[in-house]
Amino acid sequence: MPVLLLCHGDKAARDLLRAAIEARYGRLPPVLESLEVSFIGRARVKVGPVYTWVPVESSAYFVFPNRLRWDFTVKPMGMAVQRGSEAFDGETYLSMRGNSAPTVITQPEHLVGMRRRLWAIAATLLTPLSEAFVRLTTNNETCFSAENTELGDVVSLCVSPDGHKLASVEVSCHNPETQREQILKLRLAATQKAVGDLIMPSQINMGWDNKPLYELIPQSTRVNPSLADSLFRLDSRGTDVARR
Repeated sequence: MPVLLLCHGDKAARDLLRAAIEARYGRLPPVLESLEVSFIGRARVKVGPVYTWVPVESSAYFVFPNRLRWDFTVKPMGMAVQRGSEAFDGETYLSMRGNSAPTVITQPEHLVGMRRRLWAIAATLLTPLSEAFVRLTTNNETCFSAENTELGDVVSLCVSPDGHKLASVEVSCHNPETQREQILKLRLAATQKAVGDLIMPSQINMGWDNKPLYELIPQSTRVNPSLADSLFRLDSRGTDVARR
């Protein structure tokens, strides 16, 4: 039985999404309501006057379509470990560095930017795009756009010409580091692997425009965990709250 799509849009775009879902998950894709993922990899950060790659560990928590938390630990060689968190509960965006109290970020461009980043990450998992509030539009033979019609946020997805695996996701949104509107790009490895109960790309590269930011290798997943509301308010450390 073919993958059931509740989204609407032109047939060519729906066919591209269906093929990408089947290339990732087969004929029985998961229904993702919430997700926890841990990664290892490296991040490109400024150390002194120059940018360099340093080891990073991170965990991400999602309740689709509108809640996200991202915890990261950066380990520059010869320097103190740096920790940080970002969270969005659909209305409030919070940021925390080290042991400081969370900062509430209220500027509209930051809120919309965080929401669009979440939509782009959801798109890499593919099945959140099959919902009824999504409209698909063909861009060309291998690329299509997915719009969250309730919010007006749009991401662009491209699949590989052979094999139909999802290759990239892009979204235009506010970059909190540069304070400019830029293109957030996610590049997905062609190879896939089972990570817990979920099939994922073996590596995900993230960056703004043509500048790389993260190279991430998924290590573990929990599909549809029960995640406390406090997790997305930065009230506690993610892993502790998520597993209570």
